[in-house]
Amino acid sequence: MMDLAEFTWGRYPGGSVVPVGSYVELRTLGYVQSTSDQTLPQDGVFFRVGTAGNESAATLATTLNTTLGTSYTSGSLHSATGSDNVPQPGTGADDA
Repeated sequence: MMDLAEFTWGRYPGGSVVPVGSYVELRTLGYVQSTSDQTLPQDGVFFRVGTAGNESAATLATTLNTTLGTSYTSGSLHSATGSDNVPQPGTGADDA
């Protein structure tokens, strides 16, 4: 799933400056949106699943489901916050 997400949308490490869009972090299902260039939260690997930066959570879930074959709903996603950060970065499955 992670490989397919990366091949489809590109991989953006936390802390990167990224263009306009909606970015989802698949470990926590947190998303970040912006209509101008922004810096992503420090923790995680994000995927740009929307280009407008103002897509609804339902639209983001549909995009994930269509591409990855998942069954997320808008309730599965949440706005990314500091509480999504791992206490010891570098120990997750995404760090291979």
